[in-house]
Amino acid sequence: MTALVYIHLDTISNTVLTKGLTARDFQQGIVHQPKNLLLLNPTTELGEHESHTALKIVRGTEAIQQFFQISGRTRQTNENKWIDFSDLNMLKELTPLEISELLYFGHMKTHLHSPFFYKLQNNFVYFELESGLNRTYYRYIDEFYRILALKITRFSLEKLNERRTFFRKTQPVEKLNYELLKTLKEAMKEGLVFSFEDASLKNNELQIPILFADERTVLERSFKLKQEYLLGYLTFHCEVQSWTLDLYDELFDFHSKTMPFL
Repeated sequence: MTALVYIHLDTISNTVLTKGLTARDFQQGIVHQPKNLLLLNPTTELGEHESHTALKIVRGTEAIQQFFQISGRTRQTNENKWIDFSDLNMLKELTPLEISELLYFGHMKTHLHSPFFYKLQNNFVYFELESGLNRTYYRYIDEFYRILALKITRFSLEKLNERRTFFRKTQPVEKLNYELLKTLKEAMKEGLVFSFEDASLKNNELQIPILFADERTVLERSFKLKQEYLLGYLTFHCEVQSWTLDLYDELFDFHSKTMPFL
């Protein structure tokens, strides 16, 4: 079971730095599924060679699904970084300068200009970093909130049914509406952790603590559940199948948000 999900959001470039969200979470959560991938790791053995860019590509839905499955198992030995693209013919129209910009992007894992290329019509740029961190660029940032909502829903379903016996019915969990998570945007710009390991079930309510944290404290596991870091709780109410968000920090004006099931 995932211990936490860490989020740091950059709204200027639509970049999200995360820990605890996997390539599988990404694939299952997005709406705009990639048509093709340009792999930004020059040494990868995956994909097929593309002569114009001298990089590897993965073409088609089935091949991309296989790529996600394989890359998820080989994270330690094969650096997973890619940008999607719409049309192979347009890929071959890239200028040497544009190709060099892509190579820089892949090497430095940060953009020189816009991370979204007109000729590629890409919706994402995806980097797996060290220590389980990911950096992902989203053309449509709502895609990220959908991924996070599904991750939290799956965790809650697992948590509520971890001690289920054969004779006990599965406890249902209504899907978390990602619009509720969007109210945390300003806090995510500071850095947040959803601490699944500190989640508790009381009075038929599952409470997930939300804490302020930065990259260093997350990697060192030094934030823990301390009152001075606590922003509030995301709570699932089992009986009425609804979610609420109760925040304590006075810097934000979205206290006690409620999102009933839809």
